[in-house]
Amino acid sequence: MAQSSQLLADNLAPVLEYAIVSGNSFALEQILDNALEHSDAHWVRVMDVVGEEIGFASAEDQKIDINAPHYQVYESEILQEPLMLEDSAGIEWFQSGWESGAGILRIGSVQVAVQTEALDLKLQNIWWSSIVVGGSTLMFAIVLVQLFLGNILRPMQNLGRRVGSLIRGDYRPEPIKSKGVAAEIVDLQKQLNELAQRLQDLKKNRNETLAISESERNKAEHANRVKSEFLASMRQELSTPLTGVIGMINHIEQEALSPQQEDYLTTAKKSVQDLLTVISNMLDYAHLDSGAKALDAKPFDLRELISNCIASYRHAAEQQELCLESHCLGDWPEQATVIGDGPRVRQVLSGLLDNSLEMTSNGFITVRTVWVSIDEKHILMSCTVRDSSSTTRNANTIYNPHTHSRFGGPGFNLSMVQRLVELMGGHVHIELDMGQGTSFRFEIPFDLPVTEQANA
Repeated sequence: MAQSSQLLADNLAPVLEYAIVSGNSFALEQILDNALEHSDAHWVRVMDVVGEEIGFASAEDQKIDINAPHYQVYESEILQEPLMLEDSAGIEWFQSGWESGAGILRIGSVQVAVQTEALDLKLQNIWWSSIVVGGSTLMFAIVLVQLFLGNILRPMQNLGRRVGSLIRGDYRPEPIKSKGVAAEIVDLQKQLNELAQRLQDLKKNRNETLAISESERNKAEHANRVKSEFLASMRQELSTPLTGVIGMINHIEQEALSPQQEDYLTTAKKSVQDLLTVISNMLDYAHLDSGAKALDAKPFDLRELISNCIASYRHAAEQQELCLESHCLGDWPEQATVIGDGPRVRQVLSGLLDNSLEMTSNGFITVRTVWVSIDEKHILMSCTVRDSSSTTRNANTIYNPHTHSRFGGPGFNLSMVQRLVELMGGHVHIELDMGQGTSFRFEIPFDLPVTEQANA
C-alpha cells in the first residue's frame, strides 16, 4: 500500500504539469478527484514552487488537518523541461531562478496522504492472507502426502511389524494385500511368508531332533546306570570268593611245604591279588566313563604325597634293577599344602609308575615335579615321569585300554590317568623318543588354603 501510494504521487506529477503551467484549476481538480477515487489515498494536495497550495482533494467533506500524526504522506516533485529559445547573441529568452539543474524546471510538488490505520489494517489483512494461504498449502501438501505416499508408507510399516513378529518367533503366515500396493512391496510380503514357513519348518525339525536326542540321552544314562550297577555287583560277587581264596592260601602257607609248593602258592596268591586289582580298576574306569566319579577337596601336603608314593615303588624298582629318582623343582614352600583330591593325585602318579615299571626292563625311571605359582590363591603342579623303555607304540595305542589282552594293563592304567587328570582340570602330554625312552607329563591346578595365601 505504501508503494502504491508513492507510485500514485510519482504518476500524478507529470500529469499535473500541464494543469499547473496553464493555470487550469478545473482540470487540476478533475485529475485530483479521479486519482483519489481510484486509490486508497485519504487526500491529495498540490503546491506550487514556493510552497503555496494550489489544489486539494479529500475523501471526506469536512475539513481535514493535514498535519495530523495519523497520516502517512508521500511526496513527488512536479518538473517541467522548458522550451529553449536563443537569439543570435546567445541570450536565453526564458530564464527562471527555480531551475533544478540540467535545464529542468521545478514547478511544484504533489502530496498523497494515507491513514496509518488503513496501512495497519492492510498489513493485518496481508498477514492473515499469508497465514490462510500458507495453512491451506500445508494442509493440501499433507493431503497429497497421505494420498500418494500412504500406499507406500503403510505397507512399509506393516513389513517392519512383520519382521518384528518373526524375530519374536511368530511364524504364522499373513494375507498378502496387493490392492493399491507397489509390486515390490507385494514381492517382499511373499518372501516374508516363505521365510516364515521356512523358519516354522526349521523350528519343528529342531524340536523333533531335540526330542530324539533327549530320548537317546535318557537311554544312554539308563544303560550307564545298568552297567555301573552290574560292575558293582560283579565286584562284590567276585571279590568275596577271591578274598576267601587268598585266606585259604595264607592258611596253607603256614603248613610245611616244599619249595616247589611254596612257589605254586605264591604264584596263585599273586594271581588272585592281581585279579582283585583288575576288578577294582574296572569299576573305577566305569565310574569315570559315566562321569559319576566325584572329587574331594581337602588340604594335603603335595610334596609328602609324592615322596610317599615314590617310596612305595623303590623296592619294586630295585628288584628290576632300575634306578628310581625323584626331583622337586621350583619354589617349593616348607609346607606344600594344597586343596584337592590327594588320593586321586596319588592314583595318577601310581598309574604312570606302574606303566614305567612294566614297560622298562633296565635303565632308569625319573620323576620331576615342578611347583609353579600362578597367583596368591592358585598354583600349578607339573609332574614328568620319564623312563628308559624302548617302546615303539604311538600315543593313541598307549591311551587305548583295549590294546592289551587283559584289563588292568598299562593301556587301561594310562586311560584312567588321562580321565582323572582331566577330571581335576588338568591335561596330560606324552613324548615318545623311539629307542631312547618315554616321558609322561601331567599338569594339575590346585587352590591354596587360607594360611598358604597369607604366607604368599
